[in-house]
Amino acid sequence: METSVRRLTRAEVNYTQEAWSIQNTALAGGCRVVKLNQIVFFATETGDAWMLDPADALAACLARGHVSRPLPIWETGTKLRVKWNLEYRIDGESFSVREQDGGATETIIGYPTREIERMIREYPAEPKEKIAELFSVLERFEKTGRNDPCPCGSGRKYKKCCLARDEARVHQNAADREMNGVTRAEAAPSLVEEAEAEFPGAAPEILDDGKVETEQQEEWEVKLDQAWVEFDSLSDPTTEQMNGFLGQLLEQPFDATEWGEVLHRFARGKHADLPGVYRRISAGVRRNQGKGSGFFYWAAMEVFTGQGLDQLLPEVAADYQQIDGQSYDPEALDPVEFYLIAGGFDAQALKLAEHFLPIERANKELMPGVVAGDCGLIFELRVGESLRAGMFPGTSPQALAESLHRGLEDEIDADSARAAAEIVCGRAPPLGWTRPEFALVAGDISTSEFAWHESLRLHGTLIRVAQEAWQLEKQPPGGALRGLSLLLDSVYQSKGSRPKKSKRKGGNLLDLLNPAGLESRIARSCGGLVHVSEPCARLQIQTYALLSRCALRHGLISAVDADCLERELTRLRRPLTEAS
Repeated sequence: METSVRRLTRAEVNYTQEAWSIQNTALAGGCRVVKLNQIVFFATETGDAWMLDPADALAACLARGHVSRPLPIWETGTKLRVKWNLEYRIDGESFSVREQDGGATETIIGYPTREIERMIREYPAEPKEKIAELFSVLERFEKTGRNDPCPCGSGRKYKKCCLARDEARVHQNAADREMNGVTRAEAAPSLVEEAEAEFPGAAPEILDDGKVETEQQEEWEVKLDQAWVEFDSLSDPTTEQMNGFLGQLLEQPFDATEWGEVLHRFARGKHADLPGVYRRISAGVRRNQGKGSGFFYWAAMEVFTGQGLDQLLPEVAADYQQIDGQSYDPEALDPVEFYLIAGGFDAQALKLAEHFLPIERANKELMPGVVAGDCGLIFELRVGESLRAGMFPGTSPQALAESLHRGLEDEIDADSARAAAEIVCGRAPPLGWTRPEFALVAGDISTSEFAWHESLRLHGTLIRVAQEAWQLEKQPPGGALRGLSLLLDSVYQSKGSRPKKSKRKGGNLLDLLNPAGLESRIARSCGGLVHVSEPCARLQIQTYALLSRCALRHGLISAVDADCLERELTRLRRPLTEAS
């Protein structure tokens, strides 16, 4: 394992560059631990990358499972802002993280915990007071005029008081920077470009004279900080006060604000017109596209679902679809689709997934399997839309199969499309609604013809369940089929990994209707970083209830068993409702 400790002057320190470096190490499967002044960075062979602040036991995730996350850093020559959203604890070989508001805890084994603790112990960071003092000196020197009153409060002019001392510190800082070759002309072009792409209009500009922040940047920073301080001082802001605060934020550079957080704050403050707030912000997002744009629409889905405003989800999806391929954020696309499906908006989810599929195909940074998963979702939603439309006289199963399969030829087997088309067109044999028809597949479908046909049989059963749910209950069939596929996946997860066309062990899908262990199954199949994905959990709970009603209708489970399951589902729905 590669480890390093760096003791640098402030002029040399670049936390953003170090974060990018450790993130890239993780994406390449490297293992590395670095301590840069008070911050520890580490990457693991499993594709995880983190930055830690040992002094306050705070953490931020930079990559997970070979998938990069947005850098939580905004850095200039005089300021470092890190969005620490997790607390961490090391106990022997265990590394545990939880959300700062006391959410669920995730414990990870296999991280280089001993090396991290050794670095923290043997190489203590420079006291934060000294770092803060240097930041204060640099900021004071750039903001204070020679004839202004000295900020130290002595009552004398700055030039007669602290200017000479501050000037010496600043010149030393600039000399250090020049000695180490840190000039805009000599800086790595990719680093400058990436910084400006990450924070358009606010990226730190590296200048030959050591000055980093422009006067304009200083001005909007002060205004923005002042606006937040004033707003946070309001214990119970009114709608008018929130509107005024929103107006102040919109006057500043757009990318300086986390708009998803603003929408959440206004929702918690019971703003009287959340749709109007959303539309004002969304107009700015579309004009100022950049990294993080997709996360705003994820937040909007979360807010509107929690506020019972599900009718607005299609509007959010349509706005999301207007952002470009560089701004859509693959990490945000999946939950946005889940919110649409759980809300019953199958057609909008399908349109969104089909729109971004070419963009996902072109994204070389995505993990293997992501595109295949997207294609599976599109196929299931297409089947659902066909079930919703019903059978038309003269409809050809072959033509429908080609339509279901179009653009997915490399990921979806043609046999699956033909089997689905035959069911939709009424050409497949009727289902007997017996337990064996819900039997899981045993064997290797890549080598066994029998196992492959068994797999087609089971997926045909799932399509029949979705079809009946639409015919009898008006449950959107695409979402029902997607939920049933996730339930099936959860079975294989509990039995071990399930790569494409792997060996599968026996059992029965209806065994999932046992309330025992239901919560852990949902948590496994809907797991996020430290908590369950809410829209995925909503869909899973809906699907368990749907499958239970189907099984009860056909005498495959007893009324007592169905009632026990419903009580457990009610219990699991409660925290989702309360969180909203």
